[in-house]
Amino acid sequence: MLAMHRHPITLSLLGLILISAAFAAIAQFDPPTYQGGRGQWQWEGNVAKTFFDNGLAIAIAFPTDDDCDTAYFGLIGNDRITSMSFIIDQSQYNTLDVEAVDAGDGTPLIGFPLSDKALYDLKRGQILRVRTDQGNLSVGLTGTTLAFNNAYSNCLLMLQGTTLQPSNSRLASEQALAPSKPSQPDKLQRIDLENGTVIVMFSGEFEAGDGQRLIAALEETEAAALGLNSVGGLVSEAQMVGYYLRSHNLDTIAGEVCASACTFALAGGVDRLAIDGARIGLHQSYASGGGGSLEDGQRLVGNYIRYFQSMGVDAEVVALAATMPSEGIRWLDPEQAMELKLIENVLP
Repeated sequence: MLAMHRHPITLSLLGLILISAAFAAIAQFDPPTYQGGRGQWQWEGNVAKTFFDNGLAIAIAFPTDDDCDTAYFGLIGNDRITSMSFIIDQSQYNTLDVEAVDAGDGTPLIGFPLSDKALYDLKRGQILRVRTDQGNLSVGLTGTTLAFNNAYSNCLLMLQGTTLQPSNSRLASEQALAPSKPSQPDKLQRIDLENGTVIVMFSGEFEAGDGQRLIAALEETEAAALGLNSVGGLVSEAQMVGYYLRSHNLDTIAGEVCASACTFALAGGVDRLAIDGARIGLHQSYASGGGGSLEDGQRLVGNYIRYFQSMGVDAEVVALAATMPSEGIRWLDPEQAMELKLIENVLP
């Protein structure tokens, strides 16, 4: 359900949603019903958003104040609404009593936390219908999975103090296939199979910016799968790639080695394969700069567990990684990797 009681959002969160979903003018509903909405979901920072042709906007925010664990719904642009309910495809949600809050520049915003079920349905549904006492809205949900996943990923990056990924993931092809550093060989290679299938091969460590470069290469080449030959790197970059792979129904193939952060990208594949003799390795992750409280570590582990579970991988992967210090590697044989559902088959 959406929520059973009113849950006001802090002013800082309201400001965050407002800035990220800013639009030119305050608009009201076209009574009695407004059908439409561009249905083009975007993300900016840790907020996913879509705009309606009448100037209203919907935003889904993942605030760092809640360690990215809660998704907040925001309807921007009408200050007269006092009740609201959802229909996502055929799923009806409870009616809420709501009130608009001034986010700081006179633009009204209504917000409340979403339940896990509501967030799940928003990511996988076709049509969202918002019914209010001031009128109704309808918007397509195409693109919500990618927008929500990237907003959530950026929230995690903000917690880690890492540079956020831009909202536009499509780069020029020459940028997409460029090496991350001039002194290193290209990390990305296009492989064309005889049957016309295209595979993008990533070799090397995941470094800042590699996630967007890799995603752009997958889009540019219209690849069906991502090959991985990596000993790890930044989990946030690999996790971003994993989210993209799953939302676009792409497969993954573990090459000679896929260890540490690489397993996050590997888990994103719809079909997860490994070449014969591939080495898949796990170990503890650590935050850049070291240190951190016990609470920080627990939060990080919780995020990893949720990620792997959402990909259909046994959360035991996280437990096994936690038993191996970051300077070592726990290598899995293919049978163990398949038992953990990290891979599904081995290629001869």
